[in-house]
Amino acid sequence: MHINWIVIGILVAIVLLVLIVCFLRYRRHKRAKCLVKKRCDQEKMRDINQALEPFGFAYHFRKDIFYSLEDSWQREFGYGKIYDEMAPTMNMMIDSEPIYFDYGGRHWMIEFWKGQYGVTTGAEVGIYVEEDRGNERHPEKIFYKCVSEEEELPISMILYKNGKRLFQREKRHWWLTGFKLGEFSWPGELMLEVSLTFPHLDMLEAFLEGCYRAGYQPEDLHVWYRRVSFRLYQPKAKQPSKYGKIFGRWIQWQNRHNCKIYHRVTKDFTRTIDKLDYLMQAYPRIFRIIVKTGRIAWGKKRK
Repeated sequence: MHINWIVIGILVAIVLLVLIVCFLRYRRHKRAKCLVKKRCDQEKMRDINQALEPFGFAYHFRKDIFYSLEDSWQREFGYGKIYDEMAPTMNMMIDSEPIYFDYGGRHWMIEFWKGQYGVTTGAEVGIYVEEDRGNERHPEKIFYKCVSEEEELPISMILYKNGKRLFQREKRHWWLTGFKLGEFSWPGELMLEVSLTFPHLDMLEAFLEGCYRAGYQPEDLHVWYRRVSFRLYQPKAKQPSKYGKIFGRWIQWQNRHNCKIYHRVTKDFTRTIDKLDYLMQAYPRIFRIIVKTGRIAWGKKRK
């Protein structure tokens, strides 16, 4: 009989503890929702970008995307094929299209990406140069440096999903990016439309030769003086397949699942800025999921 009372007491204590935890969570979430409604957009943008700045990224309110900062610390690092091969381990399932060419006595690589970056759908254009190849002659095996500020190019890009435009960006940059939060996509659903403007005609010609070597045809490239544009739907380059299709589908399952969690817990808000502000206050662990997957997380781990 005495043991039965002890068991009942334990069960009552557990129920009370669960009720207390649920009540405290309810109060925290209610308080967070009230704060989101009271805070102005300037305050929200300040806190969101303060959280993203150490990763080299920021949130663009009008375009509703994450993007890489021009003066981000990643500029001190270069880029090599190994990063594309390791992308799935950072929850990135992306198409990559590197274009290699020689100009001005140096070896260049301009690479284009599109796909799923963790809980975001996005695209990138990066410009890199290699000073000293040494004994290595294969461009894919070279590690490239980010170009200097003087060597940045005017870049324009539009990302489409199943024919619908997700976002557009245009800027002189060395690494132009855009990432749409909560959007889940397979790389094959996306088309990236890109334009580049070169400072000299001979540099444009060198880039075009690199495109032809990659498998593009003259009709794929549209040239206006020193500007060239094309569409990336199905990449010409052989994609890294180190981890196989099964692992890729597992990563995409995680990405889709995390996108659903994001939408479920922020269903009371329609604007991304409000959703992010709410997550930072009520669900900091989910906010950390956002900044610990995809290209943002890659940048932080490289630091």
